Amino acid sequence: MHIARGPAADASPWFTGPPGEAGLDPAPSTLGRAVRDVVVRSLTEFVGRYAPAFRVPRVFAGFPVQADVHADLAHVLGLLHAGGVTHLAGTPVTEALTTVLGAVDGPRTHTFASYRVAETLRRFGPWADNALLSRLPPDRQAHLRAAVDTGPHDAWLDARTPRNYAAVLARCEHARAALGLPVDDAALDGLVARTRALIEATPGRQLDDSTDGSGRFDVYGPALYLVAEPLAERIGPAWEAGARQALALVDLVVTDSGTAVGWGRSAGALARCLTVELAGLVARRPELSPTGAHEWAARAGDALAALRQWFDQGLIQSHRHRSTYAYRGPARRLQMTLDCFGKLLDAANALDAVPVPGPTPRRARDAVFWFDRDRHAGVWSYRSAHTAFVLPLVGSTVSDYLPAPQWPGLFEVPVDSALATGVPVAVYDGRTVAPAGLPDEVVHRPGGLEVVHHRWPDTGRRQVPDEPAPVRATRRACYEVRGRTLHVHEELRFDEPPDAVALQVTEAAARPLRVEFAVGPADVVTTVEVRGVKDYRSYFGELPVVHQVELAPATRLDFRWSVTPKLRVASSAYGHHYDALLYAPLRDRVHEVALTRAQLDRHREILAEVDVFHLHWPERFLPAELAGHLALIDAVRDSGTRLLLTQHNLTPHDRRPEWRGVYQAWAAAADGVIHHSARGRNRARAELPYPEHARHLVVPHGHFGDLMTDIRDDDRARTEAEFGLRPGVLRLGVIGAPRPEKDVALVIDAVAACDRDDIELLVLSGTPELPRPPDPRIRVVPYELVPRREYNRRLAAIDVLVLPFDDGDMLATGTVADAVGRGLPALVSPWPFLTEMLGGSAIPYGRTREDLTRCLDSLDDVRLDQARAASGRLRDAHDWSRVAELHLAALESLGPAKL
Repeated sequence: MHIARGPAADASPWFTGPPGEAGLDPAPSTLGRAVRDVVVRSLTEFVGRYAPAFRVPRVFAGFPVQADVHADLAHVLGLLHAGGVTHLAGTPVTEALTTVLGAVDGPRTHTFASYRVAETLRRFGPWADNALLSRLPPDRQAHLRAAVDTGPHDAWLDARTPRNYAAVLARCEHARAALGLPVDDAALDGLVARTRALIEATPGRQLDDSTDGSGRFDVYGPALYLVAEPLAERIGPAWEAGARQALALVDLVVTDSGTAVGWGRSAGALARCLTVELAGLVARRPELSPTGAHEWAARAGDALAALRQWFDQGLIQSHRHRSTYAYRGPARRLQMTLDCFGKLLDAANALDAVPVPGPTPRRARDAVFWFDRDRHAGVWSYRSAHTAFVLPLVGSTVSDYLPAPQWPGLFEVPVDSALATGVPVAVYDGRTVAPAGLPDEVVHRPGGLEVVHHRWPDTGRRQVPDEPAPVRATRRACYEVRGRTLHVHEELRFDEPPDAVALQVTEAAARPLRVEFAVGPADVVTTVEVRGVKDYRSYFGELPVVHQVELAPATRLDFRWSVTPKLRVASSAYGHHYDALLYAPLRDRVHEVALTRAQLDRHREILAEVDVFHLHWPERFLPAELAGHLALIDAVRDSGTRLLLTQHNLTPHDRRPEWRGVYQAWAAAADGVIHHSARGRNRARAELPYPEHARHLVVPHGHFGDLMTDIRDDDRARTEAEFGLRPGVLRLGVIGAPRPEKDVALVIDAVAACDRDDIELLVLSGTPELPRPPDPRIRVVPYELVPRREYNRRLAAIDVLVLPFDDGDMLATGTVADAVGRGLPALVSPWPFLTEMLGGSAIPYGRTREDLTRCLDSLDDVRLDQARAASGRLRDAHDWSRVAELHLAALESLGPAKL
């Protein structure tokens, strides 16, 4: 497999396909153009597949299409036209608008759809002299006049309607007035006053969208200010003060993937659209945010990069293997698609002067945003280099409003569900209750939060009704973050013992978790596979695994649990015995996947879902052409994945000069480097161009004893018989592949010159050019790769290894792992790696053939026994469990790349 480095590697990260439609730019110079181009490409496909000639279907995938789809499509086309796009799908935008507006069903168009139709028409003039209306017959004009009139207002302002509809209706009337249609000024003033009252109702100036005051704070707080922006001057200072607070909230809780508000309703695709919208708001009104337009643009870039993967064949993908709230279910798929397009395009028109942003600054945060401090309504936002989450402290007992950590791709919960996740539940006679709603106490400390609930209402309630009465019980939860782990101490008190008590933690598909419960012997901990079960889907994907503890019911329960996202590592040596031994002890803390030569066709998909790429031997990964390696390095960097390099050697063993540049390229890209010795580290750092930020760690090579458990008592005799060796002698061995630095001839000559008859040399690294002295004490076997069982059988016939390495481009040799694994003494050359790794088990023989001959002649049992004992003691230092822990420290130092 060869990865070619071509134009795509250098293209803009916003480029999604070949240009061809008017207004598209293969390398957008501004964020506005980048956003617009993403929408234009998807919208072109949408029209071609589902709305040919801009005629909206009446039925879509079995669901009747509602009138708001026409309004939203007109809104999108109007925003495109305002942004300078003149044609779409080969049709003038004004012609497409006429077709869509001509099909609007006036009596069935209301609220959001009403103001979108009115504002679209206004761009083409007042009602009496409108360039679009003049193209339509009188009956279609009458439908449009009905469409922009969403009265009577009282019908929309009852207790069943979200409270933000006051702002929606006010915007409808405002848009009608701008069109030149008659408006009841008193009614408009009343709606504006009602909107102002919503803004001023809470200290945090964010919308409590419950109708009973139970504290349903979510994405619709910040969204209120976007809906009401055209009314800002009418509302007065309250709008600006609230908008500042809304931006401060999102500034604190926005995720790395651009989700503005990560809990509650619309916390998926629409929350990412909201981030782009807020960047547009800041571009229009920079005085609202001290963070600055550039940082908001960078966040919008995060959101756009994430959203691009959510459009396929022109449709939003919020319903495929993901979940939305029921009211935005599959029946609303067309409308939701167009809703997202409209939000993005409205922002794009404000971002046309904003340059394409660079990386978003990732700042640590540990703070509570208070919606209403007196009622303990707020959200705890935590982000470090190691983990991130928001923990809402709000009303509602639906799964995604509960006081549990949430963060896309890291901590995810079921959507719009009674399946309480991340908090304990109790069952009374079939009734499931949980500590939810606004808390009674909240204490924030650095890195921790203490939350107390004295009421346990039924789960799955949008609001917290008085009936049935919540169960009288107390939960005191103490959250504490240490590194990548969130620890929780639970103290539960019940007036009446429940029938059952449990707690579950769900796992995101691409982020395995290590969940630990410190509970009693009567409690049951289990893991449940729920892959594909519809109820276990978050906004962002499947939740394939549930970690659960069921506690023995009692009136007083005290237990602890913790959750740690596993570090996700893609290894280029996956399946190799070295890699298998290294990662086996880390299986419960590291999730390892393969990225070997066999997976290169899927490298972008794999890199998107790992934190670290662990590269071992570049030569086993790609051919020697530098361009392919540079393209893969680009892919690693573009994916945001960290690169951990184990610097086994300075170049491959074949020594082709092309490899020098390849090794230099990978070194220059490394975030962390594992060296097998201090001497190797110093040598590599002197010769390879590592970046300044790269972290270097010395980790010894693990021993291969675990690969030798199949050695049998008769293996020595069988090997002696195979090669015609003498029993009962001290057998020296040279093992491993031939290397330029490995002077096997020196060993053969030294043994031939030795006076001892009780020694024998078995060379398993034979090559044609080696000397073949007529000495019965020397047996040279041509080197070949043999199965491990055969390798072990031969090794069983060796008493002392000889390691005749000269200094060169090798930084390490795996033969030390065989020496320690088998507990063998080793006669070693002056190569510093050998004495550093082997310590007292190494018997230095000097440098020359004569030196080795003298060493052999003087070698006695005392010296060999001392070396053999030292080799045995090295097993602990070179045990893979210890080596793995040191590697884990290296991985931890890099941290999870994607939060």
